[in-house]
Amino acid sequence: MAQAVQVSGLVTVKITVPGGSIQTLGEQSDMTEIREQAFFHNVPGDRNGGPQGPPIEVQWLGSIAIIRCDLSSWDATVVDSLRKRAVNATLGTTIQTEVGKLMLDSNGIRLTLDCATRPLNFPCCIVREPIQYGKGTKFSTMAVEFEAHKKPSGAKAGVLFDTDTA
Repeated sequence: MAQAVQVSGLVTVKITVPGGSIQTLGEQSDMTEIREQAFFHNVPGDRNGGPQGPPIEVQWLGSIAIIRCDLSSWDATVVDSLRKRAVNATLGTTIQTEVGKLMLDSNGIRLTLDCATRPLNFPCCIVREPIQYGKGTKFSTMAVEFEAHKKPSGAKAGVLFDTDTA
C-alpha cells in the first residue's frame, strides 16, 4: 500500500458490558488515542556479565492496548455502567462479595471504535484508570481510558483487537 494521509472519519465510541447489548458511549471532543504496549523479558547470560549486564536474548510476552477517549458528549447511563467497573454493585457502593472478582474472562467490556476507515474492536477491556469529568457552568468533558487484553476464552479467544463492528 502506498503512503497516504490517514483519515478515519467520525468515530462512534461504543461499548458492550457483560450481559448487555452494544450501546453508544458518546462523542469525542477530538480523537481517540490508541497506544499498543508490548511486554518483554530479558534473558541474562554469563557471557554478558549475568543479570547485571545486558541480556543475551529478549523474550516477547504479549501485548495490551490502552485506548483513551476524551468525550464532549456522552450517555450518562452508559457511563454509569463503566463507573461500576462491570461488577454487580450500586453506583458508588462496593458490595463485599464483589471484592476480588476476576475482571477479564467474564467481566471484560467490549469497546468498538466504529468508523468508515479501519474500525477497531477490542473484545476484552477493563477501565482500570480513573474516570475524569468536570462539573461547572461550561459544558463538561469526560476522559475514560480502556485497557484492552486478549480475550481469555470463548468467542474471540486470543484476540486483542480486530475490525468486527457487528
